[in-house]
Amino acid sequence: MSRIFNVENYGAIGNGVSDCTAAIQQAIDACADAGGGTVLIKSGTYLFYPLRLRSNVRLEIAWDAVMLAGTDPSRYPEIEENRYWKVGFSLRNNRRCVFYGEGVSHVAICGEGKIDFQGQSFANVDWEMKEFFGHWKRKHNQLVPGRSIFFVGSRDIRLEGLTLVDSAGWFTWFLDCENIRVENVTMHADLRMPNTDGIHFGSCRDAVVNNCNLHTGDDCIVIRSMQEQFDEPKPCENIVVTNCILQSSTVAVRIGWTHDYLMRNCTFSNLVIKRSSRAVAVTSPALRGPDGDPPQTDPPRYPNTPKPYPEIKPFTVENFLFSNIEAETVRAFFQIVLADSEKVDHVRNIAFRGVHAVSGVYPTISASSEHDVSDIEFTDFTLEMRYNPELEGLYETLGRGMNLDVARNVIFNNFRISRTL
Repeated sequence: MSRIFNVENYGAIGNGVSDCTAAIQQAIDACADAGGGTVLIKSGTYLFYPLRLRSNVRLEIAWDAVMLAGTDPSRYPEIEENRYWKVGFSLRNNRRCVFYGEGVSHVAICGEGKIDFQGQSFANVDWEMKEFFGHWKRKHNQLVPGRSIFFVGSRDIRLEGLTLVDSAGWFTWFLDCENIRVENVTMHADLRMPNTDGIHFGSCRDAVVNNCNLHTGDDCIVIRSMQEQFDEPKPCENIVVTNCILQSSTVAVRIGWTHDYLMRNCTFSNLVIKRSSRAVAVTSPALRGPDGDPPQTDPPRYPNTPKPYPEIKPFTVENFLFSNIEAETVRAFFQIVLADSEKVDHVRNIAFRGVHAVSGVYPTISASSEHDVSDIEFTDFTLEMRYNPELEGLYETLGRGMNLDVARNVIFNNFRISRTL
């Protein structure tokens, strides 16, 4: 029988006011030192600041319990240099998080309770701004917990049953992790909240996302293969996402970014994509550029950034399947955007099967012939184009039509399209 470590026995008081950080951390440490077990957060509201997760510990939040992250940015220390990743290449130069697991295994955060990250306290909230017309600005890019739950160099990780709300940055970041399961988890942020990615896989392997409901102010699910954070680049592969509801002010499923490496063998099925900006995007934009332009923050380009990885391997995407999807998008359901300056090996074998999409912009591929985009399949695909006058002048208009010219071997099998003015 698993041992139970009740945080109340270590001095935690669930009144929403008392700082419970030390008590919860002591319970986690005692559990790990005893060989593992369950750290129990019982009924009440527990104010806390960053916690270090350890191997063989199951953090269980009861159905009537709330973990309330504190709002004082000075209480979120920067992650120190370590052997698992190059901290100096942290995106947006942000090295702070709420939960952190470094080189751990067999760790779970679970239960039917809630974690409230109080992210809006770190933003300049503007309730007059319309959704899909931009994001609020952060008060500061570094004095903010940029990732709420962050695992690096870890394996056998579980997030189950939780409700996560109002993240100040990415809800989760799994970096160079393997054997991950995220099940029955709800993540909810205001669509105008900046950088609130839902589930961010960076150079991960063997992950399953199932029965989740993600409502985020940035991309819901991200597949990336980062290079500059490691001595050697690592692929992101073997990811399964199924039975989920997604809504994003940016992209429901984003694949890649500037200077990414190999992403492959991923399936997405049985998805409902509620009104989002876009549904699926393969993206490798240009590294911002001439002197005087704002620095690119991903990959990191800011003062005092370490010397970058000496040789960037080419951006590569292959073997992605999207099936049984219902979607509504303000912009395009699907797009590929590859900057001319990007070194790309190929983007191929992307299939959409059994899709009904209502969109405001046609699918498009923006790339060059040297990028080798090929084998894009649309089977049993119904696309309803609906003009939205509210977006006139902000996004592309319906009149452009589909632009897939640079791709080789595009397959249309029972593809139907209609247009409503």
